[in-house]
Amino acid sequence: MIWSVLSLKVTAVSLIPPPLKAPALLASAALFLPGLLATAGTPESLPLRAAGPPSETLFTALTPKASGVDFVNPIDTNHPLKRIYLGAFACGGIGVGDLNGDGRPDLFLTGGSPENRLYLQTNDALRFVDATRESGITATGSWSAGPTLVDIDADGDLDIHVCNYDSPNHLWINDGRGKFTEKAKSFGLAISDASLMATFCDYDLDGDLDCFLLTRDFKRAGGRPKEHPVELVNNKWQIKPGFEKYYDIVTRSGGKQVYINAGRQDFLLRNDGPDAGGQIRFTDVSTAAGISGRDRGNSVTWWDFDNDGLPDIYVGNDFKDADRLYRNNGNGTFTDVIRRAAPHTPWFSMGADVADLDGDGRTDLLIADMAGTNHYRSKTTMGEITSIRPFLLSAVPRQYMHNVLYLNNGVGKLADGAFQAGLANSDWTWAVKLQDFDLNGHVDAFFTNGVSRSFNNSDDQRSASDYIGQTEWDYYESHPPRKEENLAFANRGNLNFENVSTEWGLDHLGMSYAASTGDLDGDGDTDLIVASLEEPVRIYRNNAAASSHRVAVRLKGAAGNPQGLGANVWVASGGRLQKRGVQPATGFLSSNQPVLHFGLGSSEKIEHITVKWQRGHVQRFENLMAGRTYVIEEPSSDPPAWTRPLRKPTRYAPVNSPSLRRITHRETVYDDFARQPLLPYKHSQLGPGMAWHDVDGDGDADCYLSGGAGHPGVISLNEGNGVFRQIPSTVLAGHADSEDLGALFFDANSDGTNDLYVVSGGVECQPLSELLKDRLYLNDGKGRFTHAPKALPDLRDSGSCVVGADYDRDGDIDLFVGGRVVPGAYPETPSSRLLRNDSNAGNPAFSDQTDSVKGLQNAGLVSGALWSDADGDGWIDLLVCCEWGPVKIFLNKEGKLVEATAQSGLASYLGWWKGLAASDLDGDGDLDYVATNQGTNTPYQASRKKPELLFYGDFDGSGRKRIVEAKFEGQTCYPRRGFSCSSGAMPLLRKRLRTFENFARSTLGDLYGDLLSDSLRLEANTLESCILLNDGKARFTIRHLPRTAQFSPAQGVLLSDLDADGFTDCLLAQNFFGAQPEIGLLDSGLSLLLHGDGKGNFLPSGPEKSGIGVPGAATSITTADLNRDGRPELVFAVNNAPMMAFSEPARPERSNRLLEIRLKGKKGNAAAVGARITVKGAGIPGQACEVTAGSGYLGQSEAARWFGLGPSKAETRVQIEIRWPDGSSSKSATTAGARKILIPQP
Repeated sequence: MIWSVLSLKVTAVSLIPPPLKAPALLASAALFLPGLLATAGTPESLPLRAAGPPSETLFTALTPKASGVDFVNPIDTNHPLKRIYLGAFACGGIGVGDLNGDGRPDLFLTGGSPENRLYLQTNDALRFVDATRESGITATGSWSAGPTLVDIDADGDLDIHVCNYDSPNHLWINDGRGKFTEKAKSFGLAISDASLMATFCDYDLDGDLDCFLLTRDFKRAGGRPKEHPVELVNNKWQIKPGFEKYYDIVTRSGGKQVYINAGRQDFLLRNDGPDAGGQIRFTDVSTAAGISGRDRGNSVTWWDFDNDGLPDIYVGNDFKDADRLYRNNGNGTFTDVIRRAAPHTPWFSMGADVADLDGDGRTDLLIADMAGTNHYRSKTTMGEITSIRPFLLSAVPRQYMHNVLYLNNGVGKLADGAFQAGLANSDWTWAVKLQDFDLNGHVDAFFTNGVSRSFNNSDDQRSASDYIGQTEWDYYESHPPRKEENLAFANRGNLNFENVSTEWGLDHLGMSYAASTGDLDGDGDTDLIVASLEEPVRIYRNNAAASSHRVAVRLKGAAGNPQGLGANVWVASGGRLQKRGVQPATGFLSSNQPVLHFGLGSSEKIEHITVKWQRGHVQRFENLMAGRTYVIEEPSSDPPAWTRPLRKPTRYAPVNSPSLRRITHRETVYDDFARQPLLPYKHSQLGPGMAWHDVDGDGDADCYLSGGAGHPGVISLNEGNGVFRQIPSTVLAGHADSEDLGALFFDANSDGTNDLYVVSGGVECQPLSELLKDRLYLNDGKGRFTHAPKALPDLRDSGSCVVGADYDRDGDIDLFVGGRVVPGAYPETPSSRLLRNDSNAGNPAFSDQTDSVKGLQNAGLVSGALWSDADGDGWIDLLVCCEWGPVKIFLNKEGKLVEATAQSGLASYLGWWKGLAASDLDGDGDLDYVATNQGTNTPYQASRKKPELLFYGDFDGSGRKRIVEAKFEGQTCYPRRGFSCSSGAMPLLRKRLRTFENFARSTLGDLYGDLLSDSLRLEANTLESCILLNDGKARFTIRHLPRTAQFSPAQGVLLSDLDADGFTDCLLAQNFFGAQPEIGLLDSGLSLLLHGDGKGNFLPSGPEKSGIGVPGAATSITTADLNRDGRPELVFAVNNAPMMAFSEPARPERSNRLLEIRLKGKKGNAAAVGARITVKGAGIPGQACEVTAGSGYLGQSEAARWFGLGPSKAETRVQIEIRWPDGSSSKSATTAGARKILIPQP
């Protein structure tokens, strides 16, 4: 065997320690903040007010009489601006803060038709008086939106910035005693536009507060003009004068130009400090700073999404206007990176807030949409899919109608965890508030809901032409209001939220818009203030302080930023580290009290409070008591100069090989839904598969990557010098019309060379088409292949995987080929095949032995399979992954396969299983498995009690079978798909039901009745990727992989000791881009490394530590030592994208040792496929794995296996036991100092 060296360029990285458990990891995070100042003593503090008695609910709503706050935003149908009740300007906003210097939070409330009001809190907690007139805040006649309480002149008190619609914004300067003077013009802030909300932050780190002004849109009185407001000037269309503020011209696909209702451009206003006369002035730097576009904004949030210490900006825009994520470049400019940072966004982005929701020490962002929380609301607002599908398929990034929870993973690539967290749907939401309301140390979520009218009723769809001569409000004014319940979700930890709206007393039914938070009564918990249309502003007293310890932190910033905006505070207590940020203007048209609150549960002591100020100072205070408000002052010394932080070392880095990246899978677009409109997902995008083996005899690993229909598969030879050379092949090109899926290198005819088997799959043809015939290509030993059509039986199944093993012990490799789908007839069961190798010298031949195995041909919709000795008897068994079924197992009884799924304990776990890999995960010497699945971060949420269902039959009497997906809401079963999709496939439904309303009120039984009993019924009750722990006799205990592993559908899986600590690790290939358009791209994963502990458990290692990040739809994962350095590269195949590989650079300081073992089998099975390797030694964890030909999902790694020896001394003896494919055994030995060993079969 030739051991060649390939020089692969990789990014320099260094070894990182093993992952810590979460509390330890977080507790250590604050210790290494750059710029940490030694801090002596205890900060100034004040005792929190004693808590009141416990209450039946967490919150108690105060009556206007009790609170003194009787402010109402009515729907005034006589107001000249009533046309703007239909959007974000409808209900005004809320500001909370101490406005008269008495230490108690006050309220500032804005309105549309009513004038703004200032309520000062009296000496009686939670009792307010209207002090508007005495404060000097005079009536302006403006329609006001968001108020922002900020110390804009840095004199130690809160001033008030008010956004107005189509009139100058106001700035009320506070004299410190609650007396105000309007000075917006003097400050350069009297902007007259469709201003919605202003938020302040020191984006340029010069010490003062700058302003981002969010705008919305103008609503033209009288609606659209009768004549199009466009004209042709110099052969170019433009908006006529006088109409520019309302409309804009855009170019659609195909070059067609149309005019649309347009938003307004947002403003970035830089604080240039005081001029010579001492007047602070703001300068509009929007264009120069990169703030552009005309959008209809609903929220703006300062958020350091890339963790570089600079405040970035997330703008949530409505309708088809793309959200914007402005990355702060550190030089006064911003770049919109939403397309490369976010996998997708909400469609109708509403309010947003930031907090560390998953407890990893990084700040996440939750942004709301309008997705219904129940079947009825969802199905009456979905609209006609034919009209919205083009947008769903073309928006960049994609926009979907559900809330998005952007989880910050530390590498600037965002992941959406909303469905897994249980926060994806919250009805027509305006405000999002993230606070630890119940003081248990986890940040909870509150949503305000409702709207003035039901503007998205699918039975009342209107076009732009309907509003010629009338506004939208003119039409909807006579309609009833749309009242919805507000929602509260308690964070139970591990990103698991529970709806507690009723239990917490927050399920108010109304039209609620803005919400703000603050500790109004000073007892250390966060109270809520909610503004609703047509009723008084509602104050909710929080009663959590009665049963929990807590602490509050108020910051005193340096001269230009007295409230310390942009600072982060960590509180360590009871083994938990909590993080909060000072950014009051979050949610929707709200300004929160600029004080941070931390729930400590039962803990009375605080290990430390650490503050990182916006400009870089870091302070730490230790051994503090709970029950107080700590007032922490920013150091007066010069802050450290900002520098972009260096990325921390990662274990792996991308392989920098241009020729490797040129190995690309290409997909020809095919519309599966035109053939079966109600498919859950496409079957034309299930590849590619990937296989590695030495096909040219030079000793290194070469590659085959499957081709999509219309594109041939590609063989790439490893040249041994960092270059992969793709081999042109007329033979492969001749089969380009077939959709390649699984591929396998093996010696088909026992001539000593590695031949190639390729599975034909997909649905781009008719059933039984020639294009579905699998192919065997014979190798001449130099990497040149010829087609051997007569070697295979004439089978025409749309397949998936191919895996090989010598199941009959006759010395050659037999094959199992999984049947995936019947083209055009999903979910009918395709045929899977057992192909026995009957070849003799020079005469390859395979016979179909499927009928000899009961239940195998009709095993199900097979995605993946694995030959593995599950019961430890020396005979290789077969495990099969089924969709809408279990992982099935067929035990090998001395050459005869017998299904044993029922006895294995697997039969009741019905999933959408995809891939399988084997290794000893718990150190007991037998082989355990990891099976990949759909995950739990999609609209599909299955359980034993409430499974996902699919019915297949003739439901409309047309003679054609259709798919009906179904779900449970409570105990009632409803159709999953909407009226538009369902009636498009079955027009009789539209004729019978006529309206979305009727459809939404219909159960599954109402719609299809007895026809359901005559149809095929399929069920899935387990969607988690799972660990299958083996008792050694093929009986299994099921464990879910960690929740992080369920973030996105996992296809491929690899089990190997990647950190060489002696315990098997797990690597998942994630994402799938073929789901129905209404669900969209399942793109929240980056593929994931999980470290094993040798006890059957795994701890996720995110991309910021592992260095592994694959943003596309990864399918198979394989290992191949591309440069023969003894450390395998990790290679991912990605649908419709280049191959990606990751390498672990050589490091002399590495303490853990890795041993590579290769087996040399006998003729016909030179790689000893099916052999089990067990490694033992003093101080070395026992390890066991097998040599496989095909594993994971559509993948084949090269035949070498790697074993971690931990930090063992080089002279430590290593015992190696081999059980060979023929059942014989042998023992070998080496030392821990060895790096590679080749063991021949006796």
